[in-house]
Amino acid sequence: MNVPASCAILGLGYLGRPLAETLWQHGSRVFAWKKTVTSDDINLPIDLASGDIADFLANGFQTAFARWQDAQTWVCLLPPSACAHAGENAYADTVRAWAQTAAQYGAQHLIFASSIGVYDGHTGKVDENTALVSRRGRLLAQAEEAVLSAAVPHRDILRLGGLYCAERHPLAAVLARRKTVAAAEPANMLHRSRAVAALFQTACTPNGRRLRNAVEYPQPDKRQFYTAEAAKLGLNPPPFAAGGAGKTVHTLYGDFAAILNVNG
Repeated sequence: MNVPASCAILGLGYLGRPLAETLWQHGSRVFAWKKTVTSDDINLPIDLASGDIADFLANGFQTAFARWQDAQTWVCLLPPSACAHAGENAYADTVRAWAQTAAQYGAQHLIFASSIGVYDGHTGKVDENTALVSRRGRLLAQAEEAVLSAAVPHRDILRLGGLYCAERHPLAAVLARRKTVAAAEPANMLHRSRAVAALFQTACTPNGRRLRNAVEYPQPDKRQFYTAEAAKLGLNPPPFAAGGAGKTVHTLYGDFAAILNVNG
């Protein structure tokens, strides 16, 4: 693998910060943006900018990210929620502006973190060739297409599973919703460390146009997953409802097999 000499990350948060640290530790010069800089960010060994993404979109990304013009790899980790206040099409418009700016500055590689939420509305097995049927899926696909059609040599889309780690424990979301979990539904999850490893590998191995699902496998059902996670904390599992179908997210490709195999 060849670590990129320079990398610009849009979204220095849950995934962005550990990815930035990994890239820097391997010798990359790292640029990054986040909405608000905290005291924990000040001493990071990266070129960090901040501001409101809506302002950047209105005033032009090319001006806002002029300091990124030497970055060969651009990574977008911005979630749809970052643009929710600006209208339904704002997310795709933002990603498109980001990708176009990268192309104008001569970037060689784009990486966009999407979500298996594109498969909402499906049950059974889904993979990268599955047609998208839900409104959410089509909106995410618009953002993906903005990246895939950009005039940049290498373009990657990673559709990430449900993210979790000790800081964002999967039980927290379940308990907050106060709803029973469908026991038999597949758990299409992805630990943060595996997500960062997949993103780092992607940054180091540009190879044209790629679309990949990234979900831990073999997938347990939700009863198995949440019971095991509760046991790690010494807690009782959440209440389960009988049955449940849901979707099982597979990938047609073996790029991340060593990273995603929980038994490996």
